[in-house]
Amino acid sequence: MGFPRIVRRKTTVLSPWVTVLEKEVRFREDDQPAVYHSVTQSPYVAVFGMTRSGQVPIVKQYRPAVEAYTWEFPAGTVDAGETPAAAAARELLEETGLHADELHEIGAYYPDTGRLSMCSTGFFAICPDRVAEHSPEHGIEVRYVKLATLYDMVRSGDFRHQLHLALIASAALHGRIAV
Repeated sequence: MGFPRIVRRKTTVLSPWVTVLEKEVRFREDDQPAVYHSVTQSPYVAVFGMTRSGQVPIVKQYRPAVEAYTWEFPAGTVDAGETPAAAAARELLEETGLHADELHEIGAYYPDTGRLSMCSTGFFAICPDRVAEHSPEHGIEVRYVKLATLYDMVRSGDFRHQLHLALIASAALHGRIAV
C-alpha cells in the first residue's frame, strides 16, 4: 500500500443525521499517525429550479446551526435506497409543490474536503409555472424570484448558503442560466 494510508478509523454516531469520523493517517512509513476528524451524514441534494416563466423558487427556514433564517434552494438528504435524482425531485415537490418537467444533474461535489465526509449533488430543474395550491413543510416559506433578484440577494448577503451559491455557478457553467 502507498501513502498516505488510513491506519485506524473510529465512528461515533451522534444522531440519525450526524456521525463523527476519527481517522489516523500515516503519511510516510516512519511517521507517527496523525489524527483527523470529520463529520458525515447522508448524501445531500439541492435543486436550482426555474419555472417556464423564469421564476426561481427559493425557500426560507430557520437553521439552528447558524441561529438564523436563511434563503436557500430546495434541498435535503438522500434517503436509504433512494437515488440523488429521486431525492431532488422529492425535495422540490415537498418544499415548493413543483414537479420537475426536466431534471439535470449539474455536479456531485464535496462541500468541505477538510471537515465533511459526504457528497452533495446539485440539480437544475425546469418546472411548470407555480402550483396553485401547495402547503409547504412546516416552518418553510416559499418565494419565487427572477434571476436578477436572486443575484441581488447574493450580493446583499440575503442568499448566502455557500453550497447553493456554487449551484448558481454550476448552472451557469453548464449553460442552464445566463449570468
